[in-house]
Amino acid sequence: MLIIQEILGYFLIGFIGMAGLAIIWLPAWVIFKKKMSFKRFTSYFIFAYIILLIFGVTVLGSLAIKITAGHGVIADIHSLNIIPFNFLRETWAMGERNKITQVIANILMFVPLGFITPVAFPKTRRLWKTAVYMAAFSFLIEFIQYFIGRSADIDDLMLNTLGGILGYIIFYILKNFFKGTNVKERGV
Repeated sequence: MLIIQEILGYFLIGFIGMAGLAIIWLPAWVIFKKKMSFKRFTSYFIFAYIILLIFGVTVLGSLAIKITAGHGVIADIHSLNIIPFNFLRETWAMGERNKITQVIANILMFVPLGFITPVAFPKTRRLWKTAVYMAAFSFLIEFIQYFIGRSADIDDLMLNTLGGILGYIIFYILKNFFKGTNVKERGV
């Protein structure tokens, strides 16, 4: 049950951030509405928000963990793991529950990015392209984390990429579900 509470803490932070950025969205839409469609502007806005949120949580600190009632604060550890699937073998000082939470969070954090990337950028509407972008962004995060005194982990890169792929699969399923439906005819 505590794992669910911690993961919900991550979603709470995302929701609060999204609500705050919605205040910025309206004036920005007024400025850009003559230059791009509502759908395109909104998809860019959501894409930028997700990038900033992921970057903020992963690079700028462990704010999400501290807000979730202090359950298992992660210490800043400067380390490098280049052994794939090490998270399955190692015993973490923070305990098994936090290990599971981190694995799930690493996957779920990239699901929205994997979904919105092909929506915002039609040239990424192939699974392999989205997977490459997810892996590249995750690599950038791990690279920066290593040089700012935190840990860099190949497992995080793989789990983030998996999350992005899951997000793309959701996009693909929804795209095919709504294929052939004319939004204008439905009055939406």
